[in-house]
Amino acid sequence: MELLKFELYKIFKQKTVYITFLLLIVFSTGFTFQLTEQWEKDLYKEWEGPITAEKVKLAEEKNAELMKKSEEAPDDEPFFFSDRENAEMAVYESVSWAAGVERNTAEYIKELDRPGASAADKLEVAMLKKLDTSYFEYNVGPGKVIDFASVFSIFFTGAMLLIGLSAIYSQEYSSGVENYMLSARKGRKQLLWAKVGAAAVYTVVVVIAWEVFNLAWNTVQFGSEGWGTPFQHYFKYYFSPYDFTMLEYHVVQMAFHLLAAVSFSLVIVLVSSFSKNALISFFVCSALFGVPYLVVEMLMLPQWVEDLFSFTHIFSMNVERLFDFFKTVNLFGTPILFPFVAAAVMIVVSGVAVWMNLRYMKRKELSV
Repeated sequence: MELLKFELYKIFKQKTVYITFLLLIVFSTGFTFQLTEQWEKDLYKEWEGPITAEKVKLAEEKNAELMKKSEEAPDDEPFFFSDRENAEMAVYESVSWAAGVERNTAEYIKELDRPGASAADKLEVAMLKKLDTSYFEYNVGPGKVIDFASVFSIFFTGAMLLIGLSAIYSQEYSSGVENYMLSARKGRKQLLWAKVGAAAVYTVVVVIAWEVFNLAWNTVQFGSEGWGTPFQHYFKYYFSPYDFTMLEYHVVQMAFHLLAAVSFSLVIVLVSSFSKNALISFFVCSALFGVPYLVVEMLMLPQWVEDLFSFTHIFSMNVERLFDFFKTVNLFGTPILFPFVAAAVMIVVSGVAVWMNLRYMKRKELSV
């Protein structure tokens, strides 16, 4: 326990950790603050609840009325919708979007549910039949929280882990403490477990810290309403077959992000144990983290190759690619959903990283 406390002290005493976090917080705001007025939220009240054909028809009619108003405006005069009219159109479009999700799901089930369907198609049909996407409510706040956890979270967690952990071993090599620790009674094995524990605790603290900011920042601006709506109402997950409300998905999203983050922290510990230079450790780990993203974004890859990159740390921490569509890996004729594959890969990588580190330190102890 004393070793763990000491390792945590060494990590959290680094001033660059706090400077980096504050800078990331500032830049993630975009230097803007957009407070949603209560009257904008109230526009959604009469549309809350199950989406019916009558509501969809009424939304289309009201939207058409606003469009007609712009068409009838004099050509020689600039025409602008008022803030209220723009907000009303956003409501009507949201209602149509929600109805489209339900309609698309029903049509897609008919397309897939046919004689001779593959095991993957049968699994997708079973998942789609469980979906209930009819409930509608103002949900801008939850959507912003989910988006923040998909996009900015990568930069937050990745940068904080690289800054905080890249020198977790290297600083001992440079200070000459290494030989003393190798010859100590407890040896490197106990120290390794202390470093692994400290890296995991630090990772959890980092993720909790930016999540608290995420919830506070977006809730203050956009409200907390709508966590019970289907997460398919957020455009990125329109085709997702997973039966989650926005709240349920965000909990799952955070769990996957944290698992991938802890796994990456253990890889950083491993790389640092091999490197006597903290800067080299930092750049190697940065490459391991960022190169998969650059490869996917800059190269035209076959779909199956791009899918493989979904199980790297950066995309597993992003989470979005695991749940946005129905995706499976065929394992001896059995379709395994991407989230399960990603979780297994992160667990295996974590175990391998710790095992390699133990083997490496054992050989170093024997050589002393």
